[in-house]
Amino acid sequence: MMHLVCKVFYASNQLLVCPYLMEDNNLDPWIEFFKTILDMPIPEDMKDLTNDSEEIHRRNKSIFWKIKGITSKLTYRIMIKYGDPSIVEDKVLIKSFANNFSVKYAMPLLESHLQIVLARKNTFQGSKALSFAIKFLSNCTKREATMEKLKPFVENLLFDTIVPILYITERDVSTFNSDPIEYIRNQYDFTETLFQPKN
Repeated sequence: MMHLVCKVFYASNQLLVCPYLMEDNNLDPWIEFFKTILDMPIPEDMKDLTNDSEEIHRRNKSIFWKIKGITSKLTYRIMIKYGDPSIVEDKVLIKSFANNFSVKYAMPLLESHLQIVLARKNTFQGSKALSFAIKFLSNCTKREATMEKLKPFVENLLFDTIVPILYITERDVSTFNSDPIEYIRNQYDFTETLFQPKN
């Protein structure tokens, strides 16, 4: 049900957050719901780091990581649209919402995404959740307040997470040797998801 709720929320608010959610504190329970999902502890059988492609595929298909993945995606989407009041449409309601979002929600969501990325050093993190968490943090580097929060973690983020993700693994070599087309397709999909902002 949680996965379905998140998917419906994402589809319903993909182009523009509905005006009702922009008013007063109507978004508060939703942000709390999303933060709770992002902060959920990892089940014991999914904690260990692994290079086994079948196991990674199995874990990514589990409902636990599907929920975290869609939640990371939708919070990233809202962040890039409303996290910076200077780039939103010049309409009173939207400007007011963007100001409120940047002050009230950006920091708590940043903390949750930061925990996902930092946890990758010692525990398995779902590919989609990790990808959108990295994109969320990348977007936060463009804003002064959130960048201040990130500064102490930049070195760890780069050397413990971002750079190791770019290394070629045994699984990459194996996939390349057995199916070069699939390898290139996977690399393209991953880098597109990871580095290209989708407005």
